[in-house]
Amino acid sequence: MNSQKEAFLQSEGNQWFQRTKELRDKLRNEGDEIVTILQAIDCQPQKVLEIGCSRGDRLNAMNKVFGAECYGIDPSKVAIEIGKSDYSNITTQIGTADDLPFADNCFDTIIFGFCLYLCDRSDLFKIAYEADRCLQNKGTLIIKDFYPPFPYKNTYPHLEGVHAYKMDHSKMFGWHPAYEEVFNIVSTDSGIALKDEPNLKIAITVLRKNTQFAYPLEPFSAES
Repeated sequence: MNSQKEAFLQSEGNQWFQRTKELRDKLRNEGDEIVTILQAIDCQPQKVLEIGCSRGDRLNAMNKVFGAECYGIDPSKVAIEIGKSDYSNITTQIGTADDLPFADNCFDTIIFGFCLYLCDRSDLFKIAYEADRCLQNKGTLIIKDFYPPFPYKNTYPHLEGVHAYKMDHSKMFGWHPAYEEVFNIVSTDSGIALKDEPNLKIAITVLRKNTQFAYPLEPFSAES
């Protein structure tokens, strides 16, 4: 296997979707947690991209609640085909995070939908570049992913040679002074952030991009 990206584009993306479809069907009519968070922090997205959108359940909710123009990419052909059938109000296509088929400064909101832990580590710089390129200044970046105390990898149980890479992926952006964390909540699949189960912790982190605040001019210069 050459890369995890190839594995998910070829077959594992479809297999992952089929394994989680029953759970997604149960959750489809429940309120989406990221939509709820955006409402709580008074964020009104107008043009949204979700990376790892599956069939588009969250994007459909974003369109219904905010009236946002919504786009999504996912490596699963099956998920994209079902999404196109289920949701005519959003636009989705097959794709991966390291090569976004969109123009610069195209979106005011970008979501990583629980997918970064499965991306090739050699692609992380490209992934960060692509998201930053497509996100407008003063835009909102949302990352849902595992949230361990330090970076490590687990063997992926469904396909030989693949790993689940767990780390705080918000650090891909948070090191840059243009990005500021404005919200973070930690839980597990059960909804409880168990201190003794770091392997199960999941976070939703919201960052805001504002290049004007990145490098203030001479903040410590002597007063004239």
